[in-house]
Amino acid sequence: MKKVTVMLALVALVGNIANAELLKNFKADGQIEVNAYSVNNKDFNKKASDKTANTDTRIMINAGFDLNEDVNAVVSAVKLNRQYGTGSENISYGTGAGGGIFDNVFFQQAYLNLKNVLGIDHKLGRQYYGDKGDMVIYYGPATMPYTAKFTPSIAAIDGWTGWYKFTALNRDWNLNAIIAKQVMGTTYPSRDINVSGINAKTNVDRWNLNAYVYQKVDQNNAVRTDYLDVVGARANWECMFVKNLNLGLEYDRNMGKNLTASHLVAPDNINYKHQGYAYKVNADYGMDLAGKLGFMGQYYFASGDKKANAADTAFKAINSDYRPGIINGGGYTGTITNAGTGSVIYGLGANWTPEKLTKLNIAANYYNFSYAEKKVVTVPTTRTTNMGNESDLVLTWTHSDNVNVKGYYAMFQPEKKNLAVNAKHDAETMMGAAFNVKF
Repeated sequence: MKKVTVMLALVALVGNIANAELLKNFKADGQIEVNAYSVNNKDFNKKASDKTANTDTRIMINAGFDLNEDVNAVVSAVKLNRQYGTGSENISYGTGAGGGIFDNVFFQQAYLNLKNVLGIDHKLGRQYYGDKGDMVIYYGPATMPYTAKFTPSIAAIDGWTGWYKFTALNRDWNLNAIIAKQVMGTTYPSRDINVSGINAKTNVDRWNLNAYVYQKVDQNNAVRTDYLDVVGARANWECMFVKNLNLGLEYDRNMGKNLTASHLVAPDNINYKHQGYAYKVNADYGMDLAGKLGFMGQYYFASGDKKANAADTAFKAINSDYRPGIINGGGYTGTITNAGTGSVIYGLGANWTPEKLTKLNIAANYYNFSYAEKKVVTVPTTRTTNMGNESDLVLTWTHSDNVNVKGYYAMFQPEKKNLAVNAKHDAETMMGAAFNVKF
């Protein structure tokens, strides 16, 4: 497998394998994931026959090697198209309805890393960016099982990122910047999306501090461009008064101007500004109780859009990966027809690793989901901001650093007043098992 990966990597980056030095300091790793799950009552009606079951698979292989003493290359090959029960694939290209195996292997990363050029590390090419779970920006593989069927779309971004470390004000700083393209428009006015920004991090005693600003310029098919700016900061504090207590706070603000149709007023076509905002407060606490016992709590607020022909007050992220709840965070939730705008989410959870069974972790979480704005779209006319709540139970068995298994059960209970008249409001349920093998 590694030899195949090397050959594909070389072709992807340089188009030939003429120089054996390209294999210098070669390293490869990866993982194989299998997620088997069933979903029931997605229409919130337990009498309807709507139970579905699928098994998703994903293979990711990462390879890195030196081109010379100043430049190394990284390639990530990903295959994630196949579900159990579909036909077998031919190894060649273009065979059968879905093509062969090589038609479904995507190079989600293929970049060069120029080391310490002008004091900065430069990554050039297709790459992952950001951290999983980030409220504002993340380009990379979705976490399993907290997402619906895997898809290769927007799993990475093409462009330049710069990474710089320095010392100032008696502090160590990490600075990175990005200039990249999320979507390439072919012929005007086809959609074209460009992303840029800068991110700074440092530590001050028990504080981890982070500030950033990003811009996403979205030229859409309607020939109206959305200039979205997100300015934000986050702080995490390891409490000095209570051992094992960690507190976090994040605040994000939209700026820029929205020129899309819903935020222009004829005849003058006034340009309306982005004025949305979001914040999240979170805490976690650990203690010893017949093993390791932990608690978490979080509160998330994202503003909604109050009026169509006015300033855009709904919070918008660059490419968020915030996924609270297995059902809601994974995009499995059934339709809530009386939708409001914005989001209010609070969550509580606990997890326990028994002292005599240290490979096992048991986690239980509860989330409540509401709208930030009351906005009746369909009958009934009774207004409510509550969307529903979700309860999750996850058991994780960590056999080793390279093998773990998760079993999970989730239940989403919708708010009846936010459903259509006479609609059922039975709980939606989901259960599954996820296997992860690293190599």
